[in-house]
Amino acid sequence: MNIFLLGYMASGKSTVGKLLASKLKFGFLDLDAYIETKEAMDVPTIFSKKGEIYFRKQEAKYLNEVLALNNPTVVALGGGTPCYGDNMKVLTQH
Repeated sequence: MNIFLLGYMASGKSTVGKLLASKLKFGFLDLDAYIETKEAMDVPTIFSKKGEIYFRKQEAKYLNEVLALNNPTVVALGGGTPCYGDNMKVLTQH
């Protein structure tokens, strides 16, 4: 089972997510941080160098990659994650 936290940027998703994961004994994952690790650059740099369309495609790819792990995880989504592609459909299925 996964729990997804969504909301505006800087609304506290990561802060609350870490606390919730600890209390539930779940893993915690910040999707933007995961993307930054995979892409070896921060989100603003990805946007400026490769563009938003590239970022959104990678975001969907990495979201699916995380979900395929099938570990109980609290996932702090990026502020725009549910708004693009099939991400919201994917989230509601998990």
